[in-house]
Amino acid sequence: MSTKSFLTIVYLTVFAMTGLAEAQYQKPTVEQASRVSLGQALNGGDLERMKVGHQAGILKILNDNDEVLFLKGAGTAAGAGVDSRELAPLNPADRDKILMALKISDPNAMARSLLNNYNRVSREHALALLGVLAYPGEDTTQLKPHLREEVLQFIRGRLQPREDDKVRRQAVVALAVQPQTDAQMVQAMLNFLRRDQNAWNTFGVVQFFENHREQIQKMPDFQAYLIQIEKSGSPHSEQITSLLGENR
Repeated sequence: MSTKSFLTIVYLTVFAMTGLAEAQYQKPTVEQASRVSLGQALNGGDLERMKVGHQAGILKILNDNDEVLFLKGAGTAAGAGVDSRELAPLNPADRDKILMALKISDPNAMARSLLNNYNRVSREHALALLGVLAYPGEDTTQLKPHLREEVLQFIRGRLQPREDDKVRRQAVVALAVQPQTDAQMVQAMLNFLRRDQNAWNTFGVVQFFENHREQIQKMPDFQAYLIQIEKSGSPHSEQITSLLGENR
């Protein structure tokens, strides 16, 4: 082997080990995603039968004939299927309807499949569905505690700069609608608020703190959270501190 060939091999090895050789994610076409089996008679292309809003998550689910199987907010003053923060909150009945519309009988298996195939399907749609799966239902099976924590940890990880804006916004919505929060979620939101000064990208953080206000107010580090928010430089900082100061 020549010196030049040897150096080439060494360079390529180092290149791969440092992660620089990793191809940048490109959203697959529906045709490409359709080749990815998610189990339970679903494929990656089926995820795009879900209409996903930046503010409200999963709004609508269609079948192959474009007939509506699920419509969030039907019969409410907020307006059915409208991408608004008023329609963002989930409830157990919505979770059940979404799973039934997609014919997901085993939420645990579907959550695992979405985690495993995240880079092969639409990330935005996968995150929206993972957020729903993490939410408890009434008549549908809940995620096992360890898997639910893994899903939530995965969603938190999507707030990092390496993800695109759409994915980060969907991750915020998925965490904001959960019935409970914890210190890890709060800190992840604070870090995101500090890193991203774009008001459109971080508007969902306001809803996160609004939805979980009472629980956050009781956390040992509540005062430290307020200081972090005030120092974040976020265009939403004043609104969030005002929300957290209510009913105390």
